Amino acid sequence: MDEQKLHSVKWYRDTNEIFRYNPTQQPSIRLFNISDVMVQGGECQPDYCVVRVMPPPISTRAAYTCEVSTEGPRFQIARKTKHMTVVAMPQADPVIIGAPKVLKPGEQVFLNCTSDFSLPPSDINWYIDEELQKPEPWQKTEVTGNQPGGLRRSWRVMRVRVPTTASGSLRVRCESILLVEPPVVRDANTIITIHSRTQLSKYVSNISGTNVVNTGLLIATIVLWTLIKISRLTSL
Repeated sequence: MDEQKLHSVKWYRDTNEIFRYNPTQQPSIRLFNISDVMVQGGECQPDYCVVRVMPPPISTRAAYTCEVSTEGPRFQIARKTKHMTVVAMPQADPVIIGAPKVLKPGEQVFLNCTSDFSLPPSDINWYIDEELQKPEPWQKTEVTGNQPGGLRRSWRVMRVRVPTTASGSLRVRCESILLVEPPVVRDANTIITIHSRTQLSKYVSNISGTNVVNTGLLIATIVLWTLIKISRLTSL
């Protein structure tokens, strides 16, 4: 099409025309506002045309097509389409709420993971020791109402049950995922220590051993003090 005379350049959002350039008309550029999209302007040079649009402040995905056509007698047409998704990235990691420092075997706790504001809202996954946790039927991801600009927060609750035979610690990780291409992932971690009966027994045993040693030292000190007193009285 390089040797053909240009007839027009058109831009479409999905199937709606939003921009037209025709060098033989006055004005040569025409803009077409459509529902939810404001066409702010555009310009054309011999080798390109640019259109400026303001998409709606909600999560959207639309196809933008540039169409170039030539004058007769051949009337050739060339098109190129690209998809654009409007998103707002979270600016901070999610937050884990309700995580204790210590749990005992057999105990349970409810944790809350809340994401930062984003558009669209993030999905949330929970991991324990890097194993993805299957949610219970009521543990779905919830979202807040729309904030200015359409931003929303997500949260999801997880119940952690500590097995009666557990010991050591649990590494809990919350992951918020913005489902765009490519996905945007942010996470937060916390460590919960498990105090097992074995650990408590060792602790008590150590305390008892320390008390025995301290008692022995006290008795030896008293005996030594008594002998010194007797020795002094005898010398008198």
